[in-house]
Amino acid sequence: MSDIFNDVSDFESRLNLPKNFYRDLLKEDDWSFIIKVSALFEAATTHLLAVRFRAPEIETELAFLEQANPRNGKIVLLEKMEVLHKDQAIFLTKLANLRNQLAHKIENVNFNFSGYITDMDKNQTSAFVKWAGHGVVETAIYKGTHITRHDFVTSNPKFSIWLTAAEVLACMNLDIQGIEARIKIEAFGWLKSITR
Repeated sequence: MSDIFNDVSDFESRLNLPKNFYRDLLKEDDWSFIIKVSALFEAATTHLLAVRFRAPEIETELAFLEQANPRNGKIVLLEKMEVLHKDQAIFLTKLANLRNQLAHKIENVNFNFSGYITDMDKNQTSAFVKWAGHGVVETAIYKGTHITRHDFVTSNPKFSIWLTAAEVLACMNLDIQGIEARIKIEAFGWLKSITR
C-alpha cells in the first residue's frame, strides 16, 4: 500500500501540488472533497496526455479538452490508448459527472455522502459501490471485523473514493515512469549510434 502512496506523492510533485495535498483531501468536507479530487484528475489526465504525446508544449491546450466527454474527452482518449482500464475510466467518468452535478448548482455546497447514499435505491447503491469502491477489496478486516466491500463503501464513501483514486493515480504515475524510461533508452540508443 505504501508504494501506491509513494506514486501518488510523486504525481503530486509532477503537478506542482503542495506536499501532502492528496492526504489532506480527507480533511475536506464532502463537497470540497469531490471538487478537489476531480480537479486533481483533470490536471493528472491532462499531464498524462501531454507525456503520452511527448508534447509538453501542448499541455495548456489539452487542459481545455472535456474530461468526461463520451466521444472525445480526456478519459476516452486515455482508455483508447490503453492507459486506463475500463473500470478506471468508469471511475473517472462517474467522479467527473458527480463533480459537475455539485459544481453547477451552488446550493449543492451542503452535499454530504450520507444523504446522497440514503437517497439511492438498491440499484443505484450497487452501481455506486462498484465505481466508488473499485479500489477496495471484496472483503476485508476493518477495525477487527470482517466487512464486505458494499458495507465498507456505503459506510465510508469518501474514504473509498480516496482509496480508489489513489490506485488510479498510482497507475497513471507508473505509466509516466514507463514512458520516461523508454525515452531514456531511446536517447541512449541514439547517442550510442552517433558515438564510438
